[in-house]
Amino acid sequence: MSQMWYEQRAVGRDRTSRCGRRSTKAIRGYLAVLSCCVPLFGGTVQAQENAGGWIDAVADWFDRTSEGDTVTPSHVFRATRDLVAEIEILRRELGADDYPPEAELQEDRAPVHVYAKTLEVMSKVARMQQRWGVSPAQIGQIPIKEVQPADVLASVAAIIGELRAVKAQMAITEEIAAAPFETGKTPSMVYKNLSDASFLLDGLAGRSLTPNDVYLNVEYILDELELIAARLRAPLAREAPPVEGRKTPKDVAQQVLRASYKIVNLQTQLGMDASSVPTVTLVRVTPSVVYDATNMLLAEMTRIKHHLDINIPRETRPIPRNKVPTDVFRQVLLVIANLDSMSEAVDA
Repeated sequence: MSQMWYEQRAVGRDRTSRCGRRSTKAIRGYLAVLSCCVPLFGGTVQAQENAGGWIDAVADWFDRTSEGDTVTPSHVFRATRDLVAEIEILRRELGADDYPPEAELQEDRAPVHVYAKTLEVMSKVARMQQRWGVSPAQIGQIPIKEVQPADVLASVAAIIGELRAVKAQMAITEEIAAAPFETGKTPSMVYKNLSDASFLLDGLAGRSLTPNDVYLNVEYILDELELIAARLRAPLAREAPPVEGRKTPKDVAQQVLRASYKIVNLQTQLGMDASSVPTVTLVRVTPSVVYDATNMLLAEMTRIKHHLDINIPRETRPIPRNKVPTDVFRQVLLVIANLDSMSEAVDA
């Protein structure tokens, strides 16, 4: 699926699009409702108490464009530029001294994938808040629906609300220069900005992603597979197969790619519009790269749940400890085995 296809869906040309056109007043109302939905995309009391500020700011983003009030990836792109600017202020004020890498260019990302990336960013904001003595945000989950750019914009706005709450608590008064509106942006471009934001937050959160974080994501994938297997009446394996030797993040990434192809196959069997397998450069593979790939699997699980009308959120798990790539590798093999059994059940 091309980026142009995503852009066309986002601006409402697809007849199934739910974005439509909203007045600025409606946008404010939409964001105000979402600001209260903590399970959707997280949030803290401090950020919600200041919600009016970021709701007004997001509504103003619509006022500053000649594109009308339709929520498009271009609107979300502008919001992510504001997000990055807020993080850069915090990095200067709090003395982050790391050298974050620049994220790679992305391809074939849809709004649901971008939403998944906002949750990664929010998780790092929560770790930053814990480190600096601020009540951490709840992370939330991808909504079980056809995710639209308006949903992603609301999630980005929630993150900005959290960052501004941190600034207020630490008496940081510097404000960003609002980003200009630029047309022609795609979900893949938005995703790249969020990836940059994620790397920038590492220095504020105190650490980058680890095998523990990746293991948790894979556990969430298995939780989603349990719900899907029950709907499809497919057998569910619960014990991971034995693994010989010590595995590296690159080994794990290769298996995650295998799982991605299995998901595409299952989506096709279910009569869904199958997603493209994400491109992963298997050169210098870090836990962050593998985490990103597992995040895409979680997004695709949500799409399958929506297709099968499984409106059940998964339960929240604590972050595990002392996990190594071999542990993650084993769990990904369990994911693959269960995807295979589901495909067989659909074929039967």
